[in-house]
Amino acid sequence: MDNKLKRLIIILLFFIVGLSCGCAPKKQCLFINSNHQELLSKGYQQKVDNLLVIFDGSSSMWDTYNGSQKFDQSRNIILGMNQAISDLKLKAGLHIIGDTVVTRDILANDSLIYGMADYTPPAFAQAVKSVQIKGLTPISIPLVKSVETLKDTVGNIALIVISDGLQVSADKTYPEEAASRLKAAYGDRLCIYTILIGDAAAGQNTMAAVARAGECGFVTTGNTLASTLGINEFIEKVFFEKNSPPPVSFLLNVKFDFDRDTIRPDAKNNLDEIGSFLAEHPQISITLEGHTCDMGSERYNTTLSRQRAESVKRYMVQQFNINPARLSTAGYGFSQPIASNATEEGRQQNRRVMATIISK
Repeated sequence: MDNKLKRLIIILLFFIVGLSCGCAPKKQCLFINSNHQELLSKGYQQKVDNLLVIFDGSSSMWDTYNGSQKFDQSRNIILGMNQAISDLKLKAGLHIIGDTVVTRDILANDSLIYGMADYTPPAFAQAVKSVQIKGLTPISIPLVKSVETLKDTVGNIALIVISDGLQVSADKTYPEEAASRLKAAYGDRLCIYTILIGDAAAGQNTMAAVARAGECGFVTTGNTLASTLGINEFIEKVFFEKNSPPPVSFLLNVKFDFDRDTIRPDAKNNLDEIGSFLAEHPQISITLEGHTCDMGSERYNTTLSRQRAESVKRYMVQQFNINPARLSTAGYGFSQPIASNATEEGRQQNRRVMATIISK
């Protein structure tokens, strides 16, 4: 095979790879991870049930930044993300600021053009590709409208705003105020992530404020997501979380006399071991759970069981200087026996305190 033929084959291979990535002309193709089985095998789980993307296609996105149009950068990031999450089961929506090819001059300056509906990657990509640049930048308006858009969702929501952050609109609501309203409507179910395209100081401030209003999201930049590592890390942080290990409960070998919440002397050696352990591991917090036998009323035993847990807490605080904030207490009365209450031996086993590790 001569050198000319080799060069031709290499050129054709690069051309085919370029087409398969679906990137815009003159844009670097990213090898995005769209198979998350490895992540799942490492103990991660999908944490998002609903995705809403706000895509800024306003006139300021016509400008060039880092050698290419800001609008093209935004579109390529969304298409790359769409490729990366193509194996996830979601409800999804796309709210644009701008226009579309098929509805030119019909839509308002901002419109929901996809969803909320079952997420279908090809249809979502088609909606993204239909967007055209038009009009001003009312970032606050789609944020406020999202309260209505998301009303029928179930589960956790990721809202992603991609924009240069330059609000130019007759709307007098600040974007961060609109984001706060949205957060108030959906609480812990909603996290807001913003992607800044460009480097305008005003845009940086706006996008940071919107993400901050969401409390559990963050702000990033188009530059960060222009790399394979950047986009894959973004997907991991937004859509996945590490599985929490199940809480660990253990018996403190603290038994109590009938109708008493006083710690018996024979229990102190065991408590001293636990106290020393907690003193050496300040990152650990526990819940102390008191229990009783079934003699007496439910109300009385619930109070007594809580008092037993409080007795153990006081011992830990006084003897080992454990921060009280690390020791929560609960009383379960006779609702959770570990032995039969028909015998004295069984009743003695049920008069106890358990401990559950709640954080590390």
